Amino acid sequence: MGILPYTLKKKVMAELQKSYVTMHLPAPVEAPLIAIEEVFFGGGLDNIAIKQPIFIVGCHRSGTTVLYEALAKHPDLVFLTNASAFLPRIPILSNVVGSMFALEEVAEERFLKDGIAFTHATPSEGIRIWELHAPEGGDYCLDETHSNPKMERYLDLTIKKHLKHFKGKRFLNKNPDNSVRMRYLNKLFPDAYFINIVRDGRAVCSSLMKVREIAAEFFGPEHRHATSGVKVKAWSDIEETWRTDPVVSIGMLWREIVETVERDSKFITPDRYLEFRYEDFVAAPMDYLEKMSRFSQLRWDKDTERAFTQEAGKLNMGGRNDAWKKRLKDNDLERLMEIIGPKMREYGYL
Repeated sequence: MGILPYTLKKKVMAELQKSYVTMHLPAPVEAPLIAIEEVFFGGGLDNIAIKQPIFIVGCHRSGTTVLYEALAKHPDLVFLTNASAFLPRIPILSNVVGSMFALEEVAEERFLKDGIAFTHATPSEGIRIWELHAPEGGDYCLDETHSNPKMERYLDLTIKKHLKHFKGKRFLNKNPDNSVRMRYLNKLFPDAYFINIVRDGRAVCSSLMKVREIAAEFFGPEHRHATSGVKVKAWSDIEETWRTDPVVSIGMLWREIVETVERDSKFITPDRYLEFRYEDFVAAPMDYLEKMSRFSQLRWDKDTERAFTQEAGKLNMGGRNDAWKKRLKDNDLERLMEIIGPKMREYGYL
């Protein structure tokens, strides 16, 4: 039960969700905690190997999270948690403290109100971990020519800490921002597997427009979730209409992300790149979880099947894939389709 009353735990988790990409500890507090992290969790990492990590990519609102949470149930996989990302300089200590106070007892629905729980232990994109030593200005588009020794060393040690602490064999991460840095990740982890999930562009764009509104209300109108998206190469063009014409800007963003993944996937050997549609995954989740497991050379046995079965039972579209029909006005849909229609046709949606 932990040593905190449940009502206080709820308040703590509510505040953590509100500040999960902005939380900072004062330097005098953080410095000794970093030292503790290194003493208790930083040893023996040179003996830990990062073998065949798995990266889930795709545009936000394409089903990346439900796929991530389902695949994360595999017994051999470890991942970055929300606790890891709260305090990226002390990720394991953050997890330990969260468990000590039994924060996992509080499963608040995340701010998007989409039925997905937010706890300290659930899988996280790890935004702050990926960005801790990222280039100034938020340069997301990275390829094999990029070099950042400080960031690369930090990522290496952080992943190894998670493998060691959570006693896992393989590392899994989902982050839509990685959709524009697959080539860089392929350089850092040449045996990595990449799984790309694609969804009906109308559903994605409609959902992204709604997310902007929810984020502005929950975090504030100037929060990054309300004012920006994945920094694709065409971001400067997209940004021009981001606040004034979300139909155009979000349509362009979806198209650019899909095209970036298409283009960059050619730099990854075919045996390490898997792509499928969200609609197909939700229609037959166990088939696809088995397919992904075998594709990425994860074991598939009774334990694995048992771990996946409960999660697969939660997966259904529940009408969400058609919500765009009510949300998008006819003239907005027409303008949106001018941008995303050709690419949707390539994926068999039209």
